[in-house]
Amino acid sequence: MGRLGLGPMFFTVLGLALGLAAGAAFAFGRLRTGAALILAAGAADMLDGAVARVGNRTSRFGAFFDSVADRYSESGYLAGLVYYYAAAGHEVMAVVTVVVLSGSLLVSYAKARAESLGARCDVGLLERPERMVLLALGYLVGGYGAVVAMVFLAVFSHVTALQRIVHTRRVLRGPADGGPDGGSPRT
Repeated sequence: MGRLGLGPMFFTVLGLALGLAAGAAFAFGRLRTGAALILAAGAADMLDGAVARVGNRTSRFGAFFDSVADRYSESGYLAGLVYYYAAAGHEVMAVVTVVVLSGSLLVSYAKARAESLGARCDVGLLERPERMVLLALGYLVGGYGAVVAMVFLAVFSHVTALQRIVHTRRVLRGPADGGPDGGSPRT
């Protein structure tokens, strides 16, 4: 890819564009198209890091931008689903999708915040690749497959965020935070 002049930023931007296109497809009721675009966005997302590592083109800004682009992409396609369900009068599924969106953002935020405090936080059931695949498969199957996928994501994205909270508390708990020598724990 590097020989073709396609650097990691190309794949980051491509993944973002595909994720936003998935959101537009969902908003217009093209559910299977949206699902296929999510899978394509996931493939581009895998390539950006690989191209950066192989071509020795990693940078802190590149990693930062990739993370932000991933959040925009995920928010875009989930917002498309919220719009689709709300416009179709499926209020319950619109709310379920908002719960999925908030859980997805909290999973990422919990990791970023933990790592900003010096705690490695690669724990939990549903990281972004798993969420993307489950959502895409649900909508490729359609019907109840989509409903089951969304309910599963609504529950287990928040379980993943809670796993990260508990893990980070364990890692960061020291004498200043009420550990073995620090008195009562802070809340």
